Amino acid sequence: MLGHGGNVHKFARILNRDPSKILDFSANINPLGFPKGLIKHLYNLLPDIVYYPDPDYVELRREIANYIGLNLDNILVGNGAIEIISLCIKTVGKDVVIPIPTFSEYARICKINELNVEYFPMKENFKLDVEALIGVLRKKRYGMLILCNPNNPTGRLIELSSLTLLLEETSKLDISVILDEAFIEFTEDYPRHSAVNLVKSFQNLCVIRCFTKFFGMPGMRLGYAVASEEFIGKMRENSLPWSVNILADLAGRYVLKDREFMEQTRRLIKSEREFLLEELSSIKWAHPYPSWGNFILVKVDIDVSVLENYLLIRGILIRNCKNFDGLNEGYIRLAVKDHSSNVKLIEVLKDFSNI
Repeated sequence: MLGHGGNVHKFARILNRDPSKILDFSANINPLGFPKGLIKHLYNLLPDIVYYPDPDYVELRREIANYIGLNLDNILVGNGAIEIISLCIKTVGKDVVIPIPTFSEYARICKINELNVEYFPMKENFKLDVEALIGVLRKKRYGMLILCNPNNPTGRLIELSSLTLLLEETSKLDISVILDEAFIEFTEDYPRHSAVNLVKSFQNLCVIRCFTKFFGMPGMRLGYAVASEEFIGKMRENSLPWSVNILADLAGRYVLKDREFMEQTRRLIKSEREFLLEELSSIKWAHPYPSWGNFILVKVDIDVSVLENYLLIRGILIRNCKNFDGLNEGYIRLAVKDHSSNVKLIEVLKDFSNI
């Protein structure tokens, strides 16, 4: 079973198959891939690898600042969201509360840093009960709260009004909030639900973004933090120089200018998410949850390992969710892909139903 999604090379070796011939529904990556023109752009600039990257990444940070409407000093770039999350956790360095189910790396990084982790289980429908969470935070001394919005793997979205209330309370309690927005750009009304502008009002907030999912560049390893100048300054003290290679720097600057790609992506995800939700709902053993991201959590009434193996033989990978804290063996997560791939998935799932 996959510890994370996206291990297509491992299963290509197992199946003795070209990785391009495998439909990977286990990784939540933009089905359009990366913006057109990026390959040519990087090829033309390949001679730049003889130089060190700018250690301050001024041009990259300027493009990000223009993209999100903030200042350069509110931004710190890093080697993927994982490095940024790790850096943020290390900088805060206090015991943490994590609502579950969610991305397992949050807790793992906290434990590496010898921090105590307490889980806050979400309700049956996986909606975050903000009032109940505030009650828990008031009862015991914590220093950090980690959230994902939309949440992985549930796809649930925390409304901006609820986030604002939570930030007001955590600010009073001197609790830092790390908010992972790896999937926020897939929401159809983006940037309505993004919290990046809230860093101007709340010194305790750090928003994490990446180029992995929305811009289809997981191999580039590029992410960034958005926070107050003071918060960013503290993170920078713990950061390593040149953690972002020069090609990732150049790629990030390029893709942030392609607004047509962004809108095309959101239109595709909205349409195909609706298609998958409708089709999955017609399968008697599958119970999909509404999602605001580019993936769908599905509760199933069958043995997930049997389904997983059946699909694998047919060249389809899915995400078995049994290693998510807060979920049992009865859940899978499916990425939203292009229409032909989604149709193929549904066909194979319905064939499985007829066995």
